[in-house]
Amino acid sequence: MRNWPVFCWLLPLSGFLVALAPALGQAQETAASREKVMEALRFHAGFEGNGDAVLAPGDKRIFTVESLARKQWTPGIARADVVIAKGQGVKGDCLRFGKKAPQVICFKGEAMPYSPKDWSGTVSFWMRLDPDKDLQPGHCDPIQITQKAWDNGALWVDFDKDLPRDFRLGTFSDFTFWNPDKVAYDKWPLEKRPMVTVKKPGFSRQAWKHVAFTFTGVNTAGTANATLFLDGKAMGAVNQPMRFTWDLKETAIMLGIDYIGDLDELMIFDRALNGRELKLLSQMPGF
Repeated sequence: MRNWPVFCWLLPLSGFLVALAPALGQAQETAASREKVMEALRFHAGFEGNGDAVLAPGDKRIFTVESLARKQWTPGIARADVVIAKGQGVKGDCLRFGKKAPQVICFKGEAMPYSPKDWSGTVSFWMRLDPDKDLQPGHCDPIQITQKAWDNGALWVDFDKDLPRDFRLGTFSDFTFWNPDKVAYDKWPLEKRPMVTVKKPGFSRQAWKHVAFTFTGVNTAGTANATLFLDGKAMGAVNQPMRFTWDLKETAIMLGIDYIGDLDELMIFDRALNGRELKLLSQMPGF
C-alpha cells in the first residue's frame, strides 16, 4: 500500500474537489449577494433591548404617538401591551403587540430613502400571528408609512377586516393624483385600486413569515411598479404611475396599527431588491 503511485490517492481527492467546487462557488455567490444587499441597507431595527434601531440615517429612537394624528411623540415604547419579547424573535428578540390600542409605535420618516424624482426602495420585515384568531374586528396595518393618511401618499400592508382575512399591499399616491375626482373609496372599481391582495396568505402562530415589498419608478413620468413578496415569492404587483410628495420631517413609519402578534427585523433599503436577493433575505433573518 505504501508503494502505490501518488496518483492513486490523488484520484479520490480530485473527485472530492470536483464535487466540492459547486458548493464553494455557491457560497461565494451567496456572500457576494449578501454584501450587495447590505450595501443598500439604510435602516434596521432588530427590536433588541429597548427597541431602538441599530442603523438609521437620523434619529434611531423608537417612539409612541398618541394616535394616527401623531401630535405627540414620546420616546420609547409607552404602551403597556407592547413589549420586547426576549429570545422570541426570528433572530434574537422581537416586538410583541398584545392588544388593539389607539397609540401607535413609530420611527421617524427620515429613515426612508425618499426621492422626489425616480424613487425606488424595499421594505422588509417578519410577522408571526394567526390573523383570523388573533386580530380584533376591523382593518389592521402591521406597517404604514405616510406623511398624511392611508389613502394619501402612503405605503402599507394590512389585513382586511373580513374573515378569512386577506393580506394586502397598498401603494396610494398623493390623493389628488390617484383620485382627482374624489370618488368615494367604496365606489372606486376594485380592479383600479392601487393594491395587491393575497388570499390565504398562510400566517400562523407557529412560524415566522417574511414580508417584503419593493417599488421602482415612483415620481417619474412613466409607469411605476410595486411588488409584494411573501417568503421570497412574488405575490402580485401594482403597475401604474405613482406620485408621492413627502416632507420627511412630517412622515412616520408606523408599526402595529390595531395589530396583535409579533413583528421583527424591520429593514429598509435604498433600492428595489431583486427576486434572488429577496429570497436570500427570507432565508437569512436579520442577515
